[in-house]
Amino acid sequence: EPNLAPVNLNDLVFSCKRFMEGMCTDRNIAITLDIDEELGDVNLDIALFEQVLVNIIKNAAESIEADGEIIVRTLAPATVEVIDNGQGISKETEAKLFSPFFSTKPNGQGIGLIFIREVLMRHGCTFSLRTYADGLTRFRITFP
Repeated sequence: EPNLAPVNLNDLVFSCKRFMEGMCTDRNIAITLDIDEELGDVNLDIALFEQVLVNIIKNAAESIEADGEIIVRTLAPATVEVIDNGQGISKETEAKLFSPFFSTKPNGQGIGLIFIREVLMRHGCTFSLRTYADGLTRFRITFP
């Protein structure tokens, strides 16, 4: 179960972005922040959410492979988006993404998104992962 405490979402997003900069730089992927300065604290388990955000950013970088862009954005009310210009997700794949042991990666085990789903559900978040008509893939998390 999550151990909830008030956390500044912008600070959390900033630290996860910093943690992932090396991997992104190695792949020539620009990773940028777009933060909403008006955003207040959110009750969450910081250790679990760091794992969630790092995993989402890692997945975005892997979908790009090389030479792309990731934007990590915060919005009010309490929302985080990780946006990438990677390969995108087909409608068929989108329907299976949060199924146990489903992976689009050659050596993937299909547990990363299951972990993310469990953490988000235990926090009462709503979330979506899809590629939009503009070609960008967005993982959006909204807090209750």
